Amino acid sequence: MSRKETITAIILLTILGTSMHFVHHLPFFNHFLGYIFPVVESVMAHMKMVFYPMLLLSLYLVLSRHDIKEFGAPILAGLTVVPAIVGAFFSYWIFVHHELMFLDIIIYLAAMVGAVLLARRWRQSNLVRKYWPLWIVLVVVQLILTGYLTYNYPDWLVFADLG
Repeated sequence: MSRKETITAIILLTILGTSMHFVHHLPFFNHFLGYIFPVVESVMAHMKMVFYPMLLLSLYLVLSRHDIKEFGAPILAGLTVVPAIVGAFFSYWIFVHHELMFLDIIIYLAAMVGAVLLARRWRQSNLVRKYWPLWIVLVVVQLILTGYLTYNYPDWLVFADLG
């Protein structure tokens, strides 16, 4: 990706991910949409807000480059920043025991910027490109897990409604 594409991706994907956060307040929101969009204010919601935009970036790269091997880098980058989101959230949760919206926003922005920059870097990795079928399987597994855990989550703080 060029520098211009990278900056555009960061801006558009961050706007997309952020707007995903508010869909559950709309009157037409239904159970099916909850599999894609966050349904409560939780750490998992922020994971969805990274996963789906990075999946769109993967699809964009595959379609625009006409190369299925482009699929893996954004997916792997998105999965890499998820533990950082969880770690950052719990790092401040230990001290304040409630959500701080400005910190959540900073964490999310840092995660999206980091994910896009990692994807840009890893796009040329032979290892990432070589195992593109594995990344597709990983996406399918993540889609199933994310969908299932949206409505059937364990009693863990990561899934708790913090809003």
